[in-house]
Amino acid sequence: MCGRIMDEWKNALRRHVAVGVRTTSELIRLIQPGDWDKRPIPGKRSVYEVAVHLAVLLEADLRIATGVTAAEMADFYAVPVPVDQIVDRLDQSFQYYEQRLLTGFTTRPTYWGVADDSTGWLMEAAVHLYHHRSQLFDYLNVLGYEFDLALFE
Repeated sequence: MCGRIMDEWKNALRRHVAVGVRTTSELIRLIQPGDWDKRPIPGKRSVYEVAVHLAVLLEADLRIATGVTAAEMADFYAVPVPVDQIVDRLDQSFQYYEQRLLTGFTTRPTYWGVADDSTGWLMEAAVHLYHHRSQLFDYLNVLGYEFDLALFE
């Protein structure tokens, strides 16, 4: 019974994260060239910065969960993601996440001292994705984009 429940949980989490990735990709594809550098909320990230953060966060969160150092994460974040590769990078990040969801991984305390198990980190990464997808959705609305997109299934 426990194994079946865990399989159901993993399948549900994978399905919901896949929806988040798909809908995020759709939002990113809508962004017009002149809007990437805009900051709809002064003092906050630009449209480009939010899109890139979305593209790498599933992988970044799980790397952090395994105990990588602050310097290793700085190197990870320093890798440029050109506009025309953001959706592909998001797909790559999702594959990284999906592999760890299916096979499991060992966690270690973060470089700032937070500890959780792999289930907690997988959930955190999913919530993180949806949080920033909402941010991008709001940015595009503020910029006047009109779209018909079901964000949940």
